[in-house]
Amino acid sequence: MITHIGNYTFPKINSHLVRKVNKNEISKLVHFIDNNFSNEWSQTIKEAFPLSKPPIYIALDNNGDIVGFAAYDIYKNKKGYFGPMGVALSNRVKGIGYSLLHHCLKDMSDIGYEYAIIGDAGPIEFYEKACNAVVIPSI
Repeated sequence: MITHIGNYTFPKINSHLVRKVNKNEISKLVHFIDNNFSNEWSQTIKEAFPLSKPPIYIALDNNGDIVGFAAYDIYKNKKGYFGPMGVALSNRVKGIGYSLLHHCLKDMSDIGYEYAIIGDAGPIEFYEKACNAVVIPSI
């Protein structure tokens, strides 16, 4: 999928529990991803931590536990590429994914990207509604 972010306007969202990850949180984040998603995603996240400022956001619950994450520019070192992103099953449909997505898209727009590629997007309907993304037809 692809979405245009050249004239991005950050939506009004409650994002007080979403922030950039701290470098000392790698083991906590990797543990969350391993328990809720895939080893491939946790490996992708591990590879981003040597960066001076990893382009990764985390969502926290009221207890300070990680309930979601999103990243950009880290998957196979592809610039302009959003993902991976994941929200714990018990915390979905609360706007957490929407908030994580838009924090990343804002950063990407601020960097100067005109478009964001959303690879292996699922569910497609979420991205269509959340950021007007469209499916890139395969050739």
